[in-house]
Amino acid sequence: MFSRELVNEFSWSKSRHAKFEECRRLYWYHYYRAWGGWSEEAGAEAREAYVLKNLSSRQQWAGHVVHELIAFALAMTRAGEAPPVETLVARAHARMREDFARSRRGEYRQRPKRVVGLVEHELRAPVPDAEWRANWSVAETSLRRFHASQWLERARALPRDAWLPIDEIGSFELDRVKVFAGPDFAYRDGSKLMLVDWKTGRPRPEDRQQVQGYALFAQARWGARPEEVVARLVYLASGEEIDVGVSAGDLEAFQRLFRRSVLAMRDLLDDPAQNLARRESFPMTEERARCGLCPFQGLCERREEIPSPRHPPLREAQERG
Repeated sequence: MFSRELVNEFSWSKSRHAKFEECRRLYWYHYYRAWGGWSEEAGAEAREAYVLKNLSSRQQWAGHVVHELIAFALAMTRAGEAPPVETLVARAHARMREDFARSRRGEYRQRPKRVVGLVEHELRAPVPDAEWRANWSVAETSLRRFHASQWLERARALPRDAWLPIDEIGSFELDRVKVFAGPDFAYRDGSKLMLVDWKTGRPRPEDRQQVQGYALFAQARWGARPEEVVARLVYLASGEEIDVGVSAGDLEAFQRLFRRSVLAMRDLLDDPAQNLARRESFPMTEERARCGLCPFQGLCERREEIPSPRHPPLREAQERG
């Protein structure tokens, strides 16, 4: 049996848009130079870019662990046995201790997709122990707040046929472009379709755009009309919950942003039909402060100008997203 050849297909997602806005060169390293870096035949730079694209900041790492444990809790609840909060906290603590140790040993360099790698370890950033403890505190608080919230009780009360996939990335087509999306928690509530997204950071305007994209995903995947969708952002660290508009007008605004983003991305390609891109077409950001946190420092032409890594305190990092 012949395996299908992998092709670097142009697509769009909220995270892809965010990287493009942050730095065009970072975007190129992540989506183009790193392509194929998993292969034994990959060149040294492609392999290095592939390792680096899989790194996480400590805040992203904590958020990912929280999402995984919430998905576990919801799956157990759907099966009829909701786990106690101490089970969630203990599993998260054990997972993060192991991740931290393996990242510090550099194991991610051999298995970048399977072993967590932290950008702070790769850059040897001088992060105080208090900041690592604060990062764990955000994860623990988020899990405890989730467990004590209305959402687990709602999940317990759901009939089996009301559940939709939990924290599962899918895709749909918009203007003939593949768009990746996937709400953290989705279910039917009578005539309504609920879309819920957990956040461990502070509220940001782009969070609303993200769940509006989920509403289009729900329309394509489950046939939900805008008036049937209720979208909710749940900020676990603070306990704040925000309803997000998903009217026809809101979704039209999202599609305008999407089209501007796609046009800007494709405008830098050498061959949009083949999704081919040259490094020189993707300029480096002029906001030099961002360079100190970039995982691709070692490959960037600007590396000699980059100051020692400065990782902001947890509160400042959350405000940045």
